[in-house]
Amino acid sequence: MEFCGADAVAAGESLIEHLPDHEFAIARQLVADATISAVDHRFGAMERLEVTAVLLLLEEG
Repeated sequence: MEFCGADAVAAGESLIEHLPDHEFAIARQLVADATISAVDHRFGAMERLEVTAVLLLLEEG
């Protein structure tokens, strides 16, 4: 996921902080684990945050 601009970067930082405790609502799927595997934060005229998340999904059945 990519977040561009100060407000979006703040939202991305919030995502990183809250992801482990987030309650997902994905039809017919159970999120067994959610982790952040990479973060690239670039500063400058257009601040940018790139976040890579990995979700372990189990099919409900």
